[in-house]
Amino acid sequence: MQVSTRTTQGRTPHTDRRRNAVMIAMGLFMLAVLVGGIVFLTRTNPQQEVAVIPQDRGPQAERPEAPAVIRGRGIVKPKVRLEIMPEVAGKVIYTHSQLRAGGLIRANEMIAQIDSSGYELAVRRAQAAVDEAQARLDLELAAKGMPKLQGRSLDVENQVDLPAVLHEPLIRQAVAVLESAKADLAMAQLQLSRTSIMLPFDVLVAGETASLGQYAQVGRSLAVAYGTEAFEIEVAVKSEDLARLGGPELPEMPVEVKGIVADREYIWPGEALRTTRQVDPESGATSIVVEVPRPMEASADRPALLPGTVVEVLFPGGQASGDSNGAENVGER
Repeated sequence: MQVSTRTTQGRTPHTDRRRNAVMIAMGLFMLAVLVGGIVFLTRTNPQQEVAVIPQDRGPQAERPEAPAVIRGRGIVKPKVRLEIMPEVAGKVIYTHSQLRAGGLIRANEMIAQIDSSGYELAVRRAQAAVDEAQARLDLELAAKGMPKLQGRSLDVENQVDLPAVLHEPLIRQAVAVLESAKADLAMAQLQLSRTSIMLPFDVLVAGETASLGQYAQVGRSLAVAYGTEAFEIEVAVKSEDLARLGGPELPEMPVEVKGIVADREYIWPGEALRTTRQVDPESGATSIVVEVPRPMEASADRPALLPGTVVEVLFPGGQASGDSNGAENVGER
């Protein structure tokens, strides 16, 4: 019996076992990679993510839109500016303690007093003229009613022989003289009252030149003052913002006035009154006049609002005019 002793060249049982082990390991590695990829794709599949989100969530509540606000800037200015001038001449014998820059003088307080001695004498002289004219009229009336007494009562004026037809013109003349004397008296009294300088409203003194002892002249300013009843601000707004607020025929509306005093921001209530009815040819903007009532009244919440302060005015936005930007559409200037 012939036994074959041939073996495969280079192959041994030990080599076969190693090769089989390597192939099994590679197969397990490939299987692990395949399973991991399937799991990864399953987790990142968008369709799987959509499947866990409910498709029917019902109608969503609409978020309230923030109210539109139109903003503008302006400078606070006095609504009433005046120069305090004497209407009569004379020496200044009194000045108010607040008659200085920044002083606040209340209504009907004496601001300055001019020496009135000469004007008082003028009133006395005018009063005497009135009394004399009244006496002459009384004599003429008496003469007409009592003709027998003409010679005695009117002898000085030598009117005893005047015809009766002339008595009526003499009476009219006496009446005219009396009225003229009364007018002179009223003027003298008016001049006397003007020696005391007062104003019927509160004022903030911006500057003064009056001093005790100086001679005041008619038409020469003693001080410059601002009325404190209200201040105004002119705020330029764009054409589209003006349309949202109501157009050139702007309705009155409340606004907020923001300003910074001593590094702190404060808010004063104001009111938009009207437009200036003028358009800036360069920018096309129109100014709105805003009024701040009683700006000098300070409180615990805010200080007085002073002239010259740069402020920001916030107008209610009005109709959106088809604009989808909502609160983002702000007329910032």
